Amino acid sequence: MLLNLASPVACFRRLLFVGGLGLSGASGIAASLTISATPYSNGNGLGGGEFSVVSATLSNAGYSPLVTTGFALGALQTFCLEFGEHFSPGSTYNYTVGNAATLGSGGAVNGSDPVSAGTAWLYSQFATGTLAGYDYALGAGRAASNSALQLAFWFLEDETQLIAGYGAYDPNSNPFLAAAIGQFGSVASAKANATNSYGTAVLNLTSNEVHRQSQLFYVGPTNTGLVPDTGASVWLISISFVALLGLGRRANSRA
Repeated sequence: MLLNLASPVACFRRLLFVGGLGLSGASGIAASLTISATPYSNGNGLGGGEFSVVSATLSNAGYSPLVTTGFALGALQTFCLEFGEHFSPGSTYNYTVGNAATLGSGGAVNGSDPVSAGTAWLYSQFATGTLAGYDYALGAGRAASNSALQLAFWFLEDETQLIAGYGAYDPNSNPFLAAAIGQFGSVASAKANATNSYGTAVLNLTSNEVHRQSQLFYVGPTNTGLVPDTGASVWLISISFVALLGLGRRANSRA
């Protein structure tokens, strides 16, 4: 859901977590992104995606050209996971990458809401350009498709209880919900926490240490549940390489 904040704010978190390793937030490895509305956002009047994300530390290499063509170079297309949190379109935020929405709302336990199996599967299908029934052509058909897909994500993440008039709608009236239920065999199974990520991860956004609306991100088919890299590993490898060079020079000087 969108909310116009007073002004765009860029900030850096103090900690980045990559594969469970905490790193101090040195300016050289801070991860930030800019997220914007598109002509296809808010198709259902409830403030949902598609949204467009541009970041120097995120790659859209796993996305099909069907998804990315017509948007900024390097941009990836995303949808929100939380109805009750907000962001300001066009603003820059710090982010971390994980497998659950931080705080969450519907379905959250102890401040964390893992992505559902249905959401992970549907978003991977969308990102790779293979989601049956999704109109990828730029126009009114895409707006209608993204509206239905956003509602499917909210339903699968138990967010619809927060939306007046949508809490009890028949999931089978939505083709993407029907596809997810068919894939997993039941509504309960489609809503269950994902045990296979299908390459789908979560971008948890913050501004001045305040959580903003979490977004979906397609890492690629090799992601099997590990937190993807946000650039810190390159920094660590570089530091290690420099340290090894130093040890080698000291060893040579003693010879």
